[in-house]
Amino acid sequence: MQGLSERGSGQARFTEKKYLSVLDAPIAQSGTLAFSPGRLEKHTLEPNRERMIVDQDNLLIETGSEGKTRRLRLQRYPVVWGFVEGMRATLTGDLKTLQGFYDIELHGTPDDWELVMIPSQDDMSAVVRLLSIRGQDTRIAVIEVVQVNGDRSVMRIDEAGP
Repeated sequence: MQGLSERGSGQARFTEKKYLSVLDAPIAQSGTLAFSPGRLEKHTLEPNRERMIVDQDNLLIETGSEGKTRRLRLQRYPVVWGFVEGMRATLTGDLKTLQGFYDIELHGTPDDWELVMIPSQDDMSAVVRLLSIRGQDTRIAVIEVVQVNGDRSVMRIDEAGP
């Protein structure tokens, strides 16, 4: 976490697959991520454009070619807030924030580690079983979310850097 916090910000490309029980095949997405303390941007480029920007307690979601926009205050949506902080706080090495939302286990070595986070709040644990983040040194390689209903998403992150 100290190494991640020293890096503080970065950009990366991602590919994500969502495995949903109602579908025969996973949904694949790709795009870019940018992060810094208090801020996370996810720009999905394929197959459909979507932009999500988290700035402090505000979430902006922009979808479709018409740019339909939705704004949320994260504190009003505890499940979304917990999920966002799981990503944002890990990317920036903010252990204190993570501990406010999750019970945390660290496995492996600095060269090959896994952070397993179990939601500690009832509203989130009713939806999300666990969040697993795997990496090497200060590079986050995979973010996996497993929901209580068995659905899951796996995001692979490439070329992360300052």
